[in-house]
Amino acid sequence: NRRPLGRTGLHVSELGFGCGMVGGLLVRGEYPEMRRAVARAVELGINYFDTAPLYGDGQSEVNLGAILRELRAEVLVGTKVRIAVKDMARIEAAIAESMEASLRRLGRDSVDLFQLHNPIAAQRRADSAALTPDDLPAVIRAFETLRRKGKTRFWGITALGDTEALHRAVDMGGFHTIQTVYNMLNPSGGRPVASRFPYQDYRQLIDRAFAKGIGVIAIRVLAGG
Repeated sequence: NRRPLGRTGLHVSELGFGCGMVGGLLVRGEYPEMRRAVARAVELGINYFDTAPLYGDGQSEVNLGAILRELRAEVLVGTKVRIAVKDMARIEAAIAESMEASLRRLGRDSVDLFQLHNPIAAQRRADSAALTPDDLPAVIRAFETLRRKGKTRFWGITALGDTEALHRAVDMGGFHTIQTVYNMLNPSGGRPVASRFPYQDYRQLIDRAFAKGIGVIAIRVLAGG
């Protein structure tokens, strides 16, 4: 089954293929096993593959790129950028450098979706890689520059961090997608929870994004393992 991804015009499979650390196949698996899994996913209609530089220090991107080239699979690929604390004063340059490094590892000229991997907080802290909503205009400028250069088609954010800051970021807009937590232990991104709910209450962030025409990608669907 396919669903529209916000207002991007992309139609993505309801299930995407995560290339991260929890399952770990694309990070530390054997190549024949990785190839079989990706080929089977494509055969079953999965057309969205999610990776990031943080997954195996780039190894996930390297493996995914090699397999997709071998299979000649026409799929949608999303990767991410996490701005390091040392680069907070040069956000736009850091994003451009991360994109070039990801494209080299993937062996591609472009990706379909490029996402900010930093959490969003109410305020900056010297020891944290969290950005604030006030930082997002610089992030979006960098993404728009990458689009003009043909490096990415769409961009988004990872909606982790302070709930109030995340809602403010969604209200500001300027991006096409969010990744947000949704699972049986914490469904608060998509439904109301009790006042004494023991985990972070995302206060139906999915509904807020939907109202803005922002596509939603559910993450941590198995509660991070």
